[in-house]
Amino acid sequence: MDDHHTHQNLQSANYKEWPFIEAKKILQATEKEKKSRVVFETGYGPSGLPHIGTFGEVARTSYVRTALAELAPNLPTKLIAFSDDMDGLRSLPENVPNHDLISAHLGKPLNAVPDPYGEFDSFSSHMNNRLKEFLDSFNFEYEFRSSTDMYRGGFFNEALSLIMKNHKKIIEIFKATISEEKGANWSPFFPICEKCGKIYTTRVTEHHTDTNEVSYECVQSPNSLILPCHFKGRTSIFDGHVKVGWKIDWALRWHSLGIDYEMYGKDLMESFVISEKVIRLMGRRPPIGYKYELFLDEEGRKISKKIGNGVSLEEWLRYAPKDILLYFMYSKPSQAKRMGLSLIPRFIDEYKQRLSSYNGEVDSPITIMKYKQIKDGSLEIPVSKMEYSLILNLVRALNVSDPQIVMDYLLRYDPTVAHNKQYFEELVNFPIAYNEEFMKHRKMELHINHDLDGYLKTFKAGLIELQENKTASPETVQTLAFDIAKDNNLPVKEWFQYLYQVLLSQESGPKIGSFVCLYGLGATLFRIDEYLASLE
Repeated sequence: MDDHHTHQNLQSANYKEWPFIEAKKILQATEKEKKSRVVFETGYGPSGLPHIGTFGEVARTSYVRTALAELAPNLPTKLIAFSDDMDGLRSLPENVPNHDLISAHLGKPLNAVPDPYGEFDSFSSHMNNRLKEFLDSFNFEYEFRSSTDMYRGGFFNEALSLIMKNHKKIIEIFKATISEEKGANWSPFFPICEKCGKIYTTRVTEHHTDTNEVSYECVQSPNSLILPCHFKGRTSIFDGHVKVGWKIDWALRWHSLGIDYEMYGKDLMESFVISEKVIRLMGRRPPIGYKYELFLDEEGRKISKKIGNGVSLEEWLRYAPKDILLYFMYSKPSQAKRMGLSLIPRFIDEYKQRLSSYNGEVDSPITIMKYKQIKDGSLEIPVSKMEYSLILNLVRALNVSDPQIVMDYLLRYDPTVAHNKQYFEELVNFPIAYNEEFMKHRKMELHINHDLDGYLKTFKAGLIELQENKTASPETVQTLAFDIAKDNNLPVKEWFQYLYQVLLSQESGPKIGSFVCLYGLGATLFRIDEYLASLE
């Protein structure tokens, strides 16, 4: 590592953005231990379709890796995306088909459950492929690792022997976190039953430290759908015959793969603490950890792969460009985030503002997100300040699905759109999809204040005057609307809400001046006339 360059970079900027703060922690540990490489890890449980939280962990870890590359460009790094595909299938995921096919295999490791889609040799192979395809579409740099391959290939054997050597101490650590009843028969090892092939139905009855084997019996019922077969046997802890429990499995990976940094959700904080203690027993320091808050659905529930709640990866990318998903993951990971579709327009406009105001500063989300493009000089910044929310409201007002019609409006309203024509031709497809698949299904009862109807006629007369004098602009229309409220002592918020209800059938929106000029004075006047006629 080029220490001079590292220290020079650390002193040349404040680096207040969170990926740089994390990167500096890694550098301090790396320099202290004189390490020549840094290894990052992200974990994935393939018990259901990959959801947005899984993607977020890879994206956020990649941001820290990018920040480290900026601070220490000569320090090699790698990111391991690990799939825990020897975990047992405990329930039927609600968002996958063919439950009849997989229900008979409940309790078995995911690598032994059939693929419900009929495309791969196992349930986990299908889910692993889904994850890799998605990560590849974002050009993430990672090395994929499978729990199945690592256990069966003997890669974990050395670490498993250390766990066996320290199993009594590990049991004591774990007992402190569970009930006395559960702790009485707990073991770090979960054999795969030789008769029924299930995991988590087995209970270790004896640890044979001298031979690295365990005796077990298949007698436990994790739930009413998974029944034991009551087989008794003895098996090696090596080569995939057993799996260690989740909270121990983390330490197993850290030790075997030499992990230096790992993020984890708030709900896994206890697991991280236990794994820290276990890996110290195994003779290694734990990695640097970063606790992030959870992703929630619109009702405030934690997003789950099995339930399939929240916004799916496919949905997000149907309504917004990839950059927006990346920016969402970048923004404030220490705060819980709701994943409602209604938030997408705000994030698009916020990101576009960040991008358009970017001036090359190192300590910026754009630097992290667009690092490669900045380095090779290919970063393009849209010139137009056209907001996504404004385009969305235009689409709603026009009620069209033809992107060319929308583009014609944009080009007339803002000539700078022509400088980024390809960008906007791609962008307009998202609000069209958003309108068709989400907004048109949104039920909202409007409570219009008809006491303001008379002032709408004043607004109409003002628009006609601006049209005749050819002085209409976003600023003059906005001033017209505001002055009507001021001159008549109208509550400004209620007045503008009324205009949104009449013109857009919603209670909020973009600046009225911007929308009217984009939509067109003629079309706006026609809509006002339609509303006024409905009152007669």
